[in-house]
Amino acid sequence: MNKTILQIIIVLTILSCSTTKTIENKKVDSLIDKPITYDYADKIGSEKLNFIKKTYNWNNEKILILNYSQPINSCHFDNNKITSEGKKWWKNFYSKVNTEDCLNIKVLANGERIKNKLDNINHFDDKNDFLFTNFFSRKKSCFGILVLNNQGFYIQYNGHYSEKQVSKYVENLKNKYVSQ
Repeated sequence: MNKTILQIIIVLTILSCSTTKTIENKKVDSLIDKPITYDYADKIGSEKLNFIKKTYNWNNEKILILNYSQPINSCHFDNNKITSEGKKWWKNFYSKVNTEDCLNIKVLANGERIKNKLDNINHFDDKNDFLFTNFFSRKKSCFGILVLNNQGFYIQYNGHYSEKQVSKYVENLKNKYVSQ
């Protein structure tokens, strides 16, 4: 009987030690850099690039970061609003991203519903549904991001995105394709 109890205690001790090691390994694994995902990457033609530059006042910056709110019918809530809480949230989000030499704007698919809040500096309507037609109609979601460089190369993602994703998109487009 004593032998059986001792064997049970030894087995439990061994199992508890190996469980601890597994948890530690999971913590280490979470620190490993995971690949950044995107939906589309390509290059747009000069006509489309010029339309975007003119419409969204993109002048001398090397990178355009375009945060897109999909049409209301693509989302389970009204994501086409501009609120002070939303502005604070975006400010905090982008405080973690290197936006040097970037123009960072927000474009709303249904911006015409709140024209009085659009300043055409930071907040824009999707003029003639150009962005929706050419980029964001390919996959339904509430949000999306389009990061372009001044040569027309872009990376796009539809859905909720992270600061890390945006940072990688900007870094890749600055380092690999941007003309001086």
